[in-house]
Parts: sequence; structure tokens; C-alpha cells
Amino acid sequence: MTGTGQTTGEKRAIIDIGSNTVRLVVYNGPPRAPVVLLNEKVSAKLGKDLGKTGALSAKAIDTALSALARFAAMLDLLGVTRVECVATAASRDAANGPEFLAAVRALGLSPRLLTGEEEARASATGVIAAFPGARGTVGDLGGGSLELVAIDGDGPRGGITLPYGSLRLPELRAPGPAKFAATVREGLARAGWNSGAGLPLYIVGGSWRALALQAMHEIAWPLDDPHDFELEPADALRLCRQFEKGRPERADPRISTARLASLPDAAALLGELIEGIGPSRIVFSSWGLREGLLFAQLDPETRAQDPMLAGVSAFVATSLVHAEHAAAVARWTEAVCADAPGSGNLRIASTMLALAAMRSEPNMRAEQAMSWALRKRWLGLNARGRAMMAMTVFANSGLTQVPPEFARLATAGDLREAIGWGLAIRLCRRLTGCADEALARTALRIEDGELVLALEEPLQALYSNAIGKDLRTLAEWLGCAWHVKVVADA
Repeated sequence: MTGTGQTTGEKRAIIDIGSNTVRLVVYNGPPRAPVVLLNEKVSAKLGKDLGKTGALSAKAIDTALSALARFAAMLDLLGVTRVECVATAASRDAANGPEFLAAVRALGLSPRLLTGEEEARASATGVIAAFPGARGTVGDLGGGSLELVAIDGDGPRGGITLPYGSLRLPELRAPGPAKFAATVREGLARAGWNSGAGLPLYIVGGSWRALALQAMHEIAWPLDDPHDFELEPADALRLCRQFEKGRPERADPRISTARLASLPDAAALLGELIEGIGPSRIVFSSWGLREGLLFAQLDPETRAQDPMLAGVSAFVATSLVHAEHAAAVARWTEAVCADAPGSGNLRIASTMLALAAMRSEPNMRAEQAMSWALRKRWLGLNARGRAMMAMTVFANSGLTQVPPEFARLATAGDLREAIGWGLAIRLCRRLTGCADEALARTALRIEDGELVLALEEPLQALYSNAIGKDLRTLAEWLGCAWHVKVVADA
């Protein structure tokens, strides 16, 4: 339990009344790495005619209120009491916004109208929650507005709101590419935006996630999740100029019809931001405003947790693998696993997943564990980390051949290191059965350049020909000689 009184099993919900969609998301699981139980949206397009009429249309209001009535009923049925309901640009800018929000309150909800600054800060906070220590710029493309926020690793440090939402982009682009580029440049200059050059640009929003999916499709990227997908600026700009011309001939089937229609506009805007800001790389984030609101609810101790470890720990617990036990295995193997800077937690998380994989059916272990590592969303784990985690799990099963797709995600050195992790885990679990006493009374270490397996005398019966083979395989992988040492009972 955290200082906020939250438990792992407590449900929390966010209702986001946006300019394009009205969405309900119900979360559960560890507070630092929440799991989505329900994610439902309705395309109400509250901001569609706002630029022309200055008001929300009756049709959009009816659609939104119908969806919100369903959301309220669903929350009641699910027993969710921790609900945060927010409204953004369309409700903020519309002349009849107050009347609309009053109707929302009549449904039993308590909408909070975010200012442009609050909306921007919430989105930036969501990115920081997903990418601890992130520095650079967060760009959140909503239906009614674009928020740009500078982040410095600890939190937001100033931002701007521009009227360049996805619902407004078709009109802005109508005069042609040159006029649109000038409009974006003038908007940035007028708002005084002059930061972000040479730093990552983290981009948020459904239209940009669709762009990420299409980019992944174009380059045959071996991962499925657009979260944490990265592009070099030159590659991103090339793809943006390609996508802005119209609907792609071979669209990614995961992109909805509505998002596909907005893809050219979203690509055109991103292209102008890349040229105007000059970022070091483009990073797509599936975490934004809603997750930022959740993160802000947490106490400082919970916010400081590693989201990758929190998520993997909760996941492997369903396979009866406990984080403390996996950490003990990681300590047993650490003498032969020289962690690269920043890889300590990755090795612990990989150990957890490797142990969990052994609880699967033998014929499913490798394939299932690879799917866990490569396709399940792990916060704080990039493509390199995913490949190393998957390779660790493979080696724990005795497989050391590197699948071709892994080579696109991590260097040969990274993958070699991960194989060493997996072989060490394999030796540990097969020798000790991961029993606490066996872990405490055996050891693996390097002495005078040799790999040494030490066993206290009462446990020497644990050693067998199969264990000797595992020890030899690990030693050969490390490029050293090996021997077994029996020591007196401590």
C-alpha cells in the first residue's frame, strides 16, 4: 500500500472529455505501472465546428452525453469510486461549454475544466512517468489544440498551447503546404517557443500513434507497440513528407478509418515541428494526459519506483514468481554478469521473466516468453532492453542462437551479454531449484580468471553431470576455465 492509501487491487478511472473523443479508462494493478481493465471511447467530435461557430454542436453534445451516461453507469457497476473526470480544449473554448459541463454534472460526474497550461502539464507528466528522467519537448496533439511542453527530467518547465488540433488541421492545410508551414512557424514564434533543439521530441496523441504504426509498417519493424518507438529526425521527416500526401496504399490494418483519415494532417504538422524545433530524435509515447493525471495522484515514494520493475513484478506474480526470490537469483549470478551502466534493473527484470517462463508448458516457453518480452507493454523498457530481455529468456532455456529480428533492436555486444545472463540463470535454477537454503549455501564467482562454482559440503550432492554441462557452457561463453570447489559447512 502506498502513502495515498492505494493498493494493487484498487481500481481507478479517468474520464477524458476531449475535443475529438470522449474516453473512459479504468486501471488496476500496481499504481506505478497500472494495467488497463477497460478502455472505451466515443468519437463525439466536440470541437469539429468550434472554429466556425464558436460553440459545441447539438449533435456532438448529444453524442458525448450519451457516452458519458454509459460511462457513469459502467463505473457504478464496476464499483469504481476513484474517478477523475477532466475536460479539455473544446469545452474550454466553446461559448456553450459551461452549459455542456453542467449537463455532465447532472449525470453524477464531476468534470474539472483544465486550462491550457494544466492540460499541457498533465500530458508532460504522463511522458515523464513513462520515461523516467526524460528531457526535451513533449508535443501532445489533441482534437482541438497542440501542446508543447519543455521537460527537464524532473517535471514540466513551461509550455504553450496552439490551435493546431487534428480537427482544425484540414482547414489550416487547405491553402497549401507553403502557407501551412508559414502558419506553424509564425505560431511557434508568436508563442515564444525556442527550446528543444538537440533534445528528444516526445509525441503524444492518437493521430500521431497512428503515424507511428504506419511508420513501423513501412520499415517492417519487429515490434508491435508504438509506445517508445523511435525515429531519427531525417527518417521521421522523410516519412512525414510521404504520409502528408494522402492515404497510404498499404495501410497498417491496426489503424482505424478515422485515424487513417487524419494521418496526412498529423504527418504534415509533425514535419513542420521537426524542421522548426530540430530535435535529436522522435519518441512516440502512448502515455499522456490520462496517465499524467494518475501519476500525479501518487505519493513521492511510489512515483520514484522503477516502472519496469513494478510492472514485471506484478506480471510474474501471477506465475507464482516473487520479486524478492528473483532478486536473490540475480544476486547469485551477479559475479559473472558485469552489468553495463543502467542495466542492473534490466537484468533483475529479465531474471523475473526467465523464471516465470519456466512455469509455462515446455513446448510454449520460448515463444510465449519472447512475446512477453517483445510485445507486452513494459514502461521504461526500450527496444534494446526488450531484445536483451528476450535473449535472456532464450538462453535460460538453453538457446543461444540470436533470432535475426533481435539484431535490429540491440547490438551484438548487448545480446552476447544477455546470453550470459540467461546461461547463469539456467545454471542457478537447475542447481538450486531456487530454494533459499541452496542459494545461500552455494556461490558462483570468478577467481583468478576462472569460473568457480562453490558448494558447501552438505550440498555437494546437488552437483551432477547435467549441472557440470551447464557450468561448462557458461564458462565457454565467458571464455574462461572452470572448476567446482567444495567448501566446509559454514
